[in-house]
Amino acid sequence: MNEKPLLFASLLLDRSGSRAARQLGKVQISSLLRSLFNGDIVIWRNFPEPLYIVERKGFHELDFAPNGLLREEEDLAEVSSEPRFRMATSLIDHGARYSWIILAHEDVIALRNWDHLFENIVEDVLVSTRADGVLDSGFFAVRGGVYERFLAKWSCWRESAARGDFLSEVISTSALTFKEFERGEVVRPFEEGVGVGEMMEAAVVHFEGGKGEEKTKLAFALHMMRTFGDKDGLFLDLMES
Repeated sequence: MNEKPLLFASLLLDRSGSRAARQLGKVQISSLLRSLFNGDIVIWRNFPEPLYIVERKGFHELDFAPNGLLREEEDLAEVSSEPRFRMATSLIDHGARYSWIILAHEDVIALRNWDHLFENIVEDVLVSTRADGVLDSGFFAVRGGVYERFLAKWSCWRESAARGDFLSEVISTSALTFKEFERGEVVRPFEEGVGVGEMMEAAVVHFEGGKGEEKTKLAFALHMMRTFGDKDGLFLDLMES
């Protein structure tokens, strides 16, 4: 077990007329809280209404967007790269307080507790690799003690961030060491060849590659299954009572 807590940070960007990011964010945070996340959670959002009306200990949400919701024609990867970097930079003074800082997209949920993912790790960065061989910048973790160094290198690859491949560039051009999460712990169900069994057993599910409605429906289904499902179907019986 890490002596210092974890910090999870996520950026939620919704388009005009859509609530997909908000719905994903709601499931994301709920999944972390339900799995007894060992640390603090912070999200930045570009919509005014909070995810939770009642304040939750260890959870902080910031309405940061200067221009509000995104237009339909705007490319999400391009538009989100700069605010995501600013979000990450805003945490720099807190790095020493946390063992690991986890940076995620809104389409990431927890199906199990994550403590074991960070035990006995000596490397600086924890990553997973997509099917195309590129490191997944939608979910990775940086050791708190090297977070400032990581951000300094990230700032040199801001253009790559818009393409989504900055993580590979940062690690390959720095002295930071890295390690992949244990096999099967991070799963992307919209990648070819990913089976239902793999998805059900993962600790982290990243819905990269899916469309908005596909992501929200699958995220909700997996979260509800893991939270309320049981072999005897008690929750279903309660719904019918």
